[in-house]
Amino acid sequence: MIAAFDREALLDAFDQIGRAAVGAGTKLQIAVYGGSALMLASNFRFATEDVDVSRLEQPLPMWLAKIVGEIAQKNGWKEDWFNDGVAFHLSALADHAADHLEFATFPRDGDAVGLVVSVPTAEYLLALKLKAFRILDATRGEAERLDILNLMRVVGISSTEEAMVLLGRYFPISAASSEKQRFLLRNMNLEGASDAPKYPR
Repeated sequence: MIAAFDREALLDAFDQIGRAAVGAGTKLQIAVYGGSALMLASNFRFATEDVDVSRLEQPLPMWLAKIVGEIAQKNGWKEDWFNDGVAFHLSALADHAADHLEFATFPRDGDAVGLVVSVPTAEYLLALKLKAFRILDATRGEAERLDILNLMRVVGISSTEEAMVLLGRYFPISAASSEKQRFLLRNMNLEGASDAPKYPR
């Protein structure tokens, strides 16, 4: 498993990708999901293991493959630290404009923009986490539990039924067969959430 990296390390990596994009005469627009989105935009997640992004051109453009590889080597991250594996799990009902927020442009210290990063809204991100519901995962379960609790507070959801309504908004098939989610939500430890969770901060 990749060593967890923090917010500043990820922002620095995005600066490097942004500079590389400017140097290549292009602009890359991505949405970031999961723990990396929370680490960037919330006040309650401080580390992640990889960066889940929206679908990327395959194979990666040469300039992007080069800089992503250089960042991995420099930081000791695994080669696929920047990946679009999450794209398979995204909702076809989510609208980019309505269900995402622009987070920042990169590099932060330049006049030209090479990278534009968006994050999902709290509602959409919570729906994604409810669909996956990995709180029983041996390595990520506790972080997932706290993410769900904090996002529920941000969105204003306090009951299992409200959570299932939100899940159905983006993933109606999952909501129609949500026995697992209902059981785990009803029996989930509710301790440890942030006193004042914010997303985006």
